[in-house]
Amino acid sequence: MYIPFEQMPGHARVWVYQSVKPLDAATAALTESLEQFARNWESHGIPLRASFRVLHDHFIVLAVDETAKDASGCSIDKSVHFMQGLEGQFGLSLFDRSQQAFLVNGQVKFVEVKNLKAQVQAGAIGPETSTFNTLVATVGQLQTEWLVPAAKGWLARYFRQVPQA
Repeated sequence: MYIPFEQMPGHARVWVYQSVKPLDAATAALTESLEQFARNWESHGIPLRASFRVLHDHFIVLAVDETAKDASGCSIDKSVHFMQGLEGQFGLSLFDRSQQAFLVNGQVKFVEVKNLKAQVQAGAIGPETSTFNTLVATVGQLQTEWLVPAAKGWLARYFRQVPQA
């Protein structure tokens, strides 16, 4: 059962899928596919209160309000298979975690994880550079912890200063 994203409670569970390839060219068809999935998503025959949002043309957020019915392992598997289908349909890569996304001057930029330390050392990524936290687990976290300064997320280790002797 599709619910507008704005009506999802803060405790609703979310999954964030990231695409290095911009989603803007596919947005209308992608939105239609996502809404159709949300309308029909169920857990053991019971409709789930589900929604989605496309953010910054690079992220798909799938949400489910588990107040009435929990998303079961099987229903979560269905969502993963659906997202894999979107990958093929739109030529996307939604499960690649080798890139970290940043918001720089209003633009989403990606840096390969293996190059992050060098980018920090070179000053290309600073402690206040906004980074997308794709590990948020709820709508509430999406609202408050989605964009965080690099030094306050998992990248903090690159900004720790070594005590001087």
